[in-house]
Amino acid sequence: MREIIVDILSNATLITAITAMFLTQVIKIIYYFIVEKRINWIHFFEAGGMPSSHSALVCSLTLMVGLREGFDSILFAAVAVFAAIVMYDAMKVRAEEVGHTLVEVSTGGILGIIITLICHFNIFRG
Repeated sequence: MREIIVDILSNATLITAITAMFLTQVIKIIYYFIVEKRINWIHFFEAGGMPSSHSALVCSLTLMVGLREGFDSILFAAVAVFAAIVMYDAMKVRAEEVGHTLVEVSTGGILGIIITLICHFNIFRG
């Protein structure tokens, strides 16, 4: 069991994707502080809103898989399709409940990519 936990905690792809999601939630607090002129911590825990941490997570995951496994790999293709479904769902399917706008999804995706590139090249390149 200990080995499984160590493996999970040392999985750079997973850690980077979770970091992108977490930092995007932090950015959400900052964004809403600017918009609402007050700190509202509930934005850290809510789904929906600007930017989309779901998009940041799946875009980060997709980019990390591409960087580590190759952009021509079957795994990259599968993760890219998964990311597209998650982002489509966030905009179209869940839009009536707690979904995202195109701008929120796009911003989250871009943040996920930027955070991943920063993490990847700082952590793995030295």
